[in-house]
Amino acid sequence: MAHMVVLNTVRDADPEGSGGSFGAGFGAAAAEPPGLNLNDPAVLRCLLEQTPTPTALVEGEAGLCSFSNAAFRALGVVAGAPLTSQFPAVSSSLLAAARRGGAQREAAARDGDRFWEVRATPMLGVNGLVRALIVTVEETPDSAAEQERHMRELSHRVKNTLQLVSSLLTLQTLGSKDPEVRRALQSAGGRIGIVTQAHQRTHAALRGDDLDVAGHLRDLCGELEATLPGARRIRVEAEPTSLPVDSVIPLSLIVNELVGNAAKHAYGPEEPGGIEVSLGRAADGRRRLVVSDQGRGLPDGLDVARAATLGLKMVRAFAGQLKGVLRAETGQAGTRLIVELPG
Repeated sequence: MAHMVVLNTVRDADPEGSGGSFGAGFGAAAAEPPGLNLNDPAVLRCLLEQTPTPTALVEGEAGLCSFSNAAFRALGVVAGAPLTSQFPAVSSSLLAAARRGGAQREAAARDGDRFWEVRATPMLGVNGLVRALIVTVEETPDSAAEQERHMRELSHRVKNTLQLVSSLLTLQTLGSKDPEVRRALQSAGGRIGIVTQAHQRTHAALRGDDLDVAGHLRDLCGELEATLPGARRIRVEAEPTSLPVDSVIPLSLIVNELVGNAAKHAYGPEEPGGIEVSLGRAADGRRRLVVSDQGRGLPDGLDVARAATLGLKMVRAFAGQLKGVLRAETGQAGTRLIVELPG
């Protein structure tokens, strides 16, 4: 297990004349061995250079690394650049918090696939001002595997719970004699199924922050196509689009509702026609999800931004969760329902 010590100095005014040298901030030892002066910066520099613990001296608010010992240089940290840019596990926010409020600790700072426990402790000069931060970083080599194990376990539990809910809804559907209740339960079961599928697809991306949803959208629409009334075909055009993993489920439910509405209401029972789903960027840089058809258009007076139907209420709610807005465009060529998402 590797250990790392980083010294982050802040050059404050020193009216009491304690000096600006690296060794002065430590103060004199209570009892020094004969012939050894621990206030000598050369002695401390030699100790830091030879220690197996990676150690660096970082100065100023910008965190510029002015010294790194051999062990730290082996990790790619060199003098002349900010430490936080060379070793992202040490964050600027943690250092700033330590300067303001005392010792800080971050249990699982990430640097690629490696995780570190970071500690930052301010070191005060004789005038009471923060002259430096002593930052230690302890690598936890098993943390990445341990985190993935926990995530897999959590994902499995979530999937089991969703499948249990789906099974209960199916049993209630089979036990109901009221056609309206049966339709409502079937619709709820379908939505749970969409959540389950989206959860399974995002599980592989749990270690990342973002997911390219283009492939997910094509798979989702392929599955929806098999369940649509009237054998409607769904054509998908999706540019590579990265979204946060936690956006995939609400986006999937939006697509499910809009595609389902188009399949039920855009065409007559024997009337041909398909549905198009597209995802890409608009000219203003925002992401845009569009579900369109070539059917009869929206009913007169229907405002999708205020409609009280459950499906459109859900779409608006999930669009809001994604900080997006739902709007509609109608004309002779049918209806386009558009969800504008932040860039």
